Amino acid sequence: MTTARATCGALVLWVIPAVYFVFITAEFGAMTHAALELTAAGRPALEVGALATALWGGILMASSSAHRLVQRLGHARTFVAATALATVALASMPWHARYPGWLAAAWAMGLGGGWVWVAGEAWLAEAAPRERRGFYVGLFETMVGLGLMAGPALVPLTRWLALPTLAVAAAVMALAWIASLWLLRQPAPGDDEDAAAAPAPGAASARALVLPVMAVAATSGLMESGVSALLPSISMRLGASIEAAALLGTVIGAGSALLQPPAGLLADRIGTRTVLLGAWAVVLVANALLLALAGDPGAALWGVGFALGGAGGAVYTLLVIELGHRLAGAALVRAVAALVTSYSVGTALGPVLGGSLFDGFGLAGLAAALAAASALGLALTLRLLRPQDPGPPPGGRSGAQPGAQPGAQPGAQPGAQPGAQPGAQPGAQPGAQPGAQPGAQPGWGPS
Repeated sequence: MTTARATCGALVLWVIPAVYFVFITAEFGAMTHAALELTAAGRPALEVGALATALWGGILMASSSAHRLVQRLGHARTFVAATALATVALASMPWHARYPGWLAAAWAMGLGGGWVWVAGEAWLAEAAPRERRGFYVGLFETMVGLGLMAGPALVPLTRWLALPTLAVAAAVMALAWIASLWLLRQPAPGDDEDAAAAPAPGAASARALVLPVMAVAATSGLMESGVSALLPSISMRLGASIEAAALLGTVIGAGSALLQPPAGLLADRIGTRTVLLGAWAVVLVANALLLALAGDPGAALWGVGFALGGAGGAVYTLLVIELGHRLAGAALVRAVAALVTSYSVGTALGPVLGGSLFDGFGLAGLAAALAAASALGLALTLRLLRPQDPGPPPGGRSGAQPGAQPGAQPGAQPGAQPGAQPGAQPGAQPGAQPGAQPGAQPGWGPS
């Protein structure tokens, strides 16, 4: 790889998170404004939740087809075209205040957001060097958190400046599209010789990793979206002003923004599964506190929102890091699309289910459901995601076949890599399970 290509590749690792920050700021600024305007007009919480569900429904539809779109257009063209779609959708919202039109715009923004999400995140996870992948994925998710914080903050800011919130959000989204055009000039991930020579994982190995990750991601999305979409609206119903409610959304985003890089760096030191369990434990305690104080939550809403935004967001960050470690190329794009799809299923259901629970049973009913979802996430992580098999200890053992590498197990085939299990195929990666296909990566799987 030439110096110029290496420099461009390094810049991509910073440009993708920066553009996505601007995208999220515009998207969630518009969505927060719409949700609070509906609340101020006396519309039921179910309609507020349905607006967020329309957004996440669009993301779900996009993410389920994103790997095919990326394979056809490439990462950069997909990213730019999706940002253009979101810009057009958001620009339509200031021209009317009709609920069906806002639902359609939210769905179209979701489509654009889903394609941008998969294309950008898969590009970043593959392009980042392994030794710093936790940092760059954490940076990307931090930009998401900062966008979730800056987006709701657009509401009080534009009101203070006497500017139309939706028009400002549309201008910010147009800025994201203009900045994304630079990506069209950059090489696609996997173009360099090292990436082209890297072995692809076997289908069974990829499924063993991706399926448990999808289960945890869906549960995370269900819990997390119920918090971020509804807590600001709920605070208004409990007596907070529209400005204070918008700032609560900012606090939730701040928790997500501040805790992602530490989560990634901690995972590099003590392992992804351990940090995942810790994140779910924090989420469970926060939801239990919300349930205990449901009668008069007061200022506790701010602390609970911060904790849920940070620890809940860290779950998704850690899953992306693990996928980036294990997969590459088309397999990584498909895995990220599956991750986003499963996360979006949970996130699309969370607001409308949460709104129904709040309308029917109040804050106590919603908090109980959130606590149950976080307990399920903790149980799924314990049950389905187990640590990577570290492989056998170094050193030869009696019974190795002639020509086997040092450290091979008894019965290994000649030419097997050091640490391969008995019966592994020639060329299998160290630590692969018996009978694994050549090039299969070690990973998590059902215990």
